[in-house]
Amino acid sequence: MPEKRTAKKAAKKGAPGRVHSSVADLQRAYQHLGRIEILEGALAGAEFVHVSTLNQLAQQQLIDGYTRNAADLLHASEHICFASLAPNRATVTLVSLELKRTIAGEFEQLMRRSEEQWAKEDTPGQRAILQEIFTRALIQARGAFERADYRRALEFARAAEALSNIGKGLPSSMPDSGLLGRLAS
Repeated sequence: MPEKRTAKKAAKKGAPGRVHSSVADLQRAYQHLGRIEILEGALAGAEFVHVSTLNQLAQQQLIDGYTRNAADLLHASEHICFASLAPNRATVTLVSLELKRTIAGEFEQLMRRSEEQWAKEDTPGQRAILQEIFTRALIQARGAFERADYRRALEFARAAEALSNIGKGLPSSMPDSGLLGRLAS
């Protein structure tokens, strides 16, 4: 009987009807990494460095047994890829007023959740390693939204939200750099 109660509580904390497991997180991590490998070659500059940093940190989290952190790090990394590679606002078709309202609502909800989740973490020192990437994602999301570059804004906001979900288990500094010998396109 207690096992059912635990499963019910776990399901309430995660997505409706879904019990969180490390196997599911490993699958998520694998799927995110596959998409990132496809997209990463087209990145350059700060986004390439941030994606590479998050990927490297995710690999270390997998080794250390923090599969959920790894999946969330790769989730954020994937959204940074999409944001960086999104078409320029000038090439996007016009957006109706109703769609703009819907986008604005989603954007505000993502930003609010990101900032609230980040602020309420009980071990903020552990996430110091992510602070620069999290802050930059928020700034880029707001800037893109102000320019009506909605795809890019939503992707950066989703990246920030994924980073805000990272919990305990992060190292205090980055593992050995995997950027040596890697080139951005």
